[in-house]
Amino acid sequence: MSARDILAAAETLVPMLKERAVEIDANRRIPDDVYRAVQEAGLLHVLKPKKYHGLELTEHEHAKVAMTLARGCASTAWVFSILSSDNMAVLSFPEETQDEIWGDDSYATLAGNTNLNLKASTSRVPGGYRLSGSWGFCSGSDFSEWLIFNAPVGEAGEGHMFIVPAADAETVDDWTPTGLRGTGSRTKVVRDVFVPDHRVMRTADTVDKIQERRGLHPTFDAMYAPWPSYGRFTFAGVGVGAAMGAAEDFAATAGSTSRVANALGGTLRLTDQDYVATEYAEITGELEMARRLIEFRSREASDLAHQRVVLDEAQLAEQVRDNSLVARVALRAAQRLQMIVGAKAGFPQHSASRAKRDAELVASHVTLNWRQASVRYMSAMVNG
Repeated sequence: MSARDILAAAETLVPMLKERAVEIDANRRIPDDVYRAVQEAGLLHVLKPKKYHGLELTEHEHAKVAMTLARGCASTAWVFSILSSDNMAVLSFPEETQDEIWGDDSYATLAGNTNLNLKASTSRVPGGYRLSGSWGFCSGSDFSEWLIFNAPVGEAGEGHMFIVPAADAETVDDWTPTGLRGTGSRTKVVRDVFVPDHRVMRTADTVDKIQERRGLHPTFDAMYAPWPSYGRFTFAGVGVGAAMGAAEDFAATAGSTSRVANALGGTLRLTDQDYVATEYAEITGELEMARRLIEFRSREASDLAHQRVVLDEAQLAEQVRDNSLVARVALRAAQRLQMIVGAKAGFPQHSASRAKRDAELVASHVTLNWRQASVRYMSAMVNG
């Protein structure tokens, strides 16, 4: 499949995702048939090496697919995005591990949580480790065959990544947030699970190991991007797509939608109100700028990876800034859209409500902290 095929496949899924979004939000889970549709469209092969039947596409396609899917359902887009990005984590492990995960099932995915859990316990045993602990926010784990966790090792408690079969973990059904409710980001628990050495790696070695494994997949440009790669817009693109989808829905229904005129009653057609027109024009204009910024930056990141360019701190800081900025723009757009709809958008079934809640969760992610991004950018500009 070409990049054009993949983007067309993602676009084809949008109407179905719009129809199922209320169900996904209410049930806090992506239905099996929806996930299969994403699989069968080839989307989970975007960032995967050709050796394992992947497409070896770029950060540009990844970002565009995430935005496209989010126009229909942000939760589905989030799961697509994180499972695709986690392929890069798999590629930091030895070839033996990659073969174990993808050798018999090229559709296999990795979910989990790469934040260090200091309360987890590990013990060295012949051939590997015994691992116990719990990790929350395991997005996509409803469907993943493998899980990755970050746990302390040794007296110094240095973080190590552990990959375990999903069948070895228990699920705690604690994912009841306001937004991104269908991502299945539930807590996973492992109790005294054996993890062989080839599925354990020092967390601090991740970047170096990805670089070492490039020889296994010499034509896969994404392995030459920085890690974590903010040029991939892994999560920010989901927020922008969610707000865009709600704006589309608003345009499709605004002509026949009214709201209460004032406290004494009466009705006003939304499209007859100047303030609605000016707000909607600004909302969609800002979202269009955000979309274009994502497309420009993700293409730029893809080109730099293809050229094997090592980014300096100023370039990285720009990626971090724009990654956080577009998520911030999407959140403001979704909030303003809900306000012009009125109280009807307070119901969870309304697309404006869902977009606002989803965009809030997106913008709250640790990788999208606007203040941290701003400080890093300013430091890079001032200090050269």
